[in-house]
Amino acid sequence: MAGILYGCGLRINEALSLRIKDINFESKSIFNGKGRKDRYTLLPNTIITPLKSKLNT
Repeated sequence: MAGILYGCGLRINEALSLRIKDINFESKSIFNGKGRKDRYTLLPNTIITPLKSKLNT
């Protein structure tokens, strides 16, 4: 969680409301929608492998 907060620049509430379908590994991005303030943030390469291993378990 700390890697996502720091690496993607998300706020705590944004990270807590993150869903699996918001993560796009192909384009290395995270969709973060909040009302009228939708945005995409970059997913760092260092987070992809640990995140995939957590999602597969």
